[in-house]
Amino acid sequence: MIAGLASADVITITALDVRANGVFGHDDVSGVTLNGNALAGTVVSNTLDFAMTYSNLDLDGDASANDEVTFTLRFSGPANMRAFNQGIDTGFGSLNGVTVSVLGVTGTTTDLGHAIQFDGFTGGAIGVGGNGDLNRSAEINDNPVSVVSANTGSFQFKNAGVDFAAVSTVTFDNSGGDFGSVVTRHHDLQFSTVIPEPAAIGMILAMSGNGFIIRRRFMQ
Repeated sequence: MIAGLASADVITITALDVRANGVFGHDDVSGVTLNGNALAGTVVSNTLDFAMTYSNLDLDGDASANDEVTFTLRFSGPANMRAFNQGIDTGFGSLNGVTVSVLGVTGTTTDLGHAIQFDGFTGGAIGVGGNGDLNRSAEINDNPVSVVSANTGSFQFKNAGVDFAAVSTVTFDNSGGDFGSVVTRHHDLQFSTVIPEPAAIGMILAMSGNGFIIRRRFMQ
């Protein structure tokens, strides 16, 4: 938190489902690109940058959902990290050393002009899919999660997640189990606005006034 500033309204974007072919379950997302390009299928890289704009938010607490924030969701990992139609992994059945962060946050609230900031991740989830008895696990910021599901006779996909206090990054690691794909699946992101506290406003006004006096004296 910046000295002299206070947090205003807080919102959490829950279960942001990011894959190589789109962001799912969130109709208010637009302008999504992957590593600067339009989404066009599987991408393998040690850095995957999903840039997007999230609209129709109420971030100044005025009961009007007309605010938006632009940010990049970055996945950093080994050279074989890939984005594909299920999520992000490091090869089929593997999800090790993938760290997620947020950068490039821009936006101010429409009505009050308050700056929007990223407070941290408050949750994450893995996704597991396959035809058969699903049995996969991983750690999300050292928290173990697992998916175990009996064969349904057709393809199935299950999620397992964990919530935590706001943190700047999320790391997926130590994947295990013996059947099914495993990917990063859902991400919970907390944003808030920053407004000057009354004391800070007074100081800013006082400094502005002093600057005006100094300029007047210099000009005289």
